[in-house]
Amino acid sequence: MKWRAYQWLVVLASIFIGTAGCQSNRNILKPKHVVSAHYEGNQKGYSTHEKIRNYLLSHHVNGSIAVVKQNEIIFQEGIGFANRKQRITNQSSTAHPIASITKLIVATGIMQLQDQGKLTIQDSLSTYIPGFPNGKNIKLIHLLNHTSGIQTPRWHLSGKKPIEIVKKIKRKSIGFPAGTQWDYNDINYLLLGHIVEIVSGVPLHDYIKKHIFNKASMGHSGFITDEKAVFSKGYVKIGDQLLPAKQLNTDSLFGCGDIYSTVHDLCLFDEALMSGKLVSNQSLKEMLTPGPKSTYGLGLYVSDGLVYSRGVVGGWESLHVYFKNKTAIAILLNVRDKGIDIHQVSMDVYQMLNEKHL
Repeated sequence: MKWRAYQWLVVLASIFIGTAGCQSNRNILKPKHVVSAHYEGNQKGYSTHEKIRNYLLSHHVNGSIAVVKQNEIIFQEGIGFANRKQRITNQSSTAHPIASITKLIVATGIMQLQDQGKLTIQDSLSTYIPGFPNGKNIKLIHLLNHTSGIQTPRWHLSGKKPIEIVKKIKRKSIGFPAGTQWDYNDINYLLLGHIVEIVSGVPLHDYIKKHIFNKASMGHSGFITDEKAVFSKGYVKIGDQLLPAKQLNTDSLFGCGDIYSTVHDLCLFDEALMSGKLVSNQSLKEMLTPGPKSTYGLGLYVSDGLVYSRGVVGGWESLHVYFKNKTAIAILLNVRDKGIDIHQVSMDVYQMLNEKHL
């Protein structure tokens, strides 16, 4: 009976974690005054570093976490296992797939091309992909803030190259007029990645390496499609069982979820983006302006006093938050656990830094 029960768990897990693309990113941070009931406030006798570590251990967090304030590393550690079978522990330097945080990096590439005068986000989609349904009315900004109205069920994308996916969705009808609704959809960023290649004349990954990774000193970031890529193994927790995630379908993650990184590299990216090293002040302002139908800007969510982006794919979950006081928190988990609220973890850690309500 125990073996049959385990087999049934495996079946459930394959359904739960076998999606090809990134999961829906509709979650928003809890109100800024909320602090976890498990956080007991100031722990006398403990340093900030010790308090954060004790908190993460007590909440069974499994992954890598970094906290950087005004370019000073406050906390940077790995917790739990990167590979349970091989007993390899997570380190601060462990790389993890960042899932939909990839979208912010692609959005940055689009804004760089705008800064160079090679496109504008007010350009029509049909300028770059002729014959696309409603392409004259869908602007690049609609792709960036997920108001394009393009429909693409994920299960139709499996096993297809990006250019084949583009051809396939050109035959689909539009769900709603561009700009009238918000619908978080990976395909918007697959199209944007394709447009980066068209406009720049180089493969998307080559563009990102040269113009974003190198400029932000992200020396430990890359792409999960690289045969030499080394990153953590993903798991999903169902009940008391930890089951390994299925292999990711990398084709459908193009432009929307195919990057791996480290927590330190993500903090470096935040600093580079927010300080103007990657895009102009005008482009950054546009990125930080929420669309008319959501709190989503261009590749990231915008809230009072902070911005963030989140990713979920396979057995991994990721979040990075940048606060107005120049505090960056990056959390990369390689265990999907419904019992862990990654947003709340970030807010509790931030609370520990300040020892007062936000």
